[in-house]
Amino acid sequence: MKRLLLGVCLIIGMSAVGMAQEEKPVPGFSLGGGSFFSSGFMDGGSADFAFLIFQKNYLDIRNHFVFRGGSFSDGGIMMLTEKISFGGMAADKWRSYGYAEGGIGFTANEAKGLFEQPLTFSVGGGGGTDLFLARTMSIYFEAGGLFTVTDNVWAGGGIFQIGWKGWF
Repeated sequence: MKRLLLGVCLIIGMSAVGMAQEEKPVPGFSLGGGSFFSSGFMDGGSADFAFLIFQKNYLDIRNHFVFRGGSFSDGGIMMLTEKISFGGMAADKWRSYGYAEGGIGFTANEAKGLFEQPLTFSVGGGGGTDLFLARTMSIYFEAGGLFTVTDNVWAGGGIFQIGWKGWF
């Protein structure tokens, strides 16, 4: 099941790059936040800072630092991930992209404090779109898969994110 979900996420991401055909540049930096919901194991809020790594014709590659916090299984989670996105403008006010991410975090519940071992590691991927309301503001939607491992116990599934980004 995990392999199937990962395969679907890769297909979504690759199709996002194939759809990105316009050559209008998007500003180099973004700062945003939003909410994420998963298939039963984690949900909460996130903050995202991104900067442009590469841009040529219709393709841009961006590096994102994402801070997530929220509920996780039977407790809470605080996580820092690095996400690489690749895509471009698919239409005048529509940017599509695929992404891959990985990170590290802390979990807490009644039996374990937040900064106690073991740490949580995550890996995921998917696709998304930015709908520009103005040249410097967009709302985004992302769908994909996210998997975490804590003390050799894997959890994961689909994840959906919605939020806003300010571009500068």
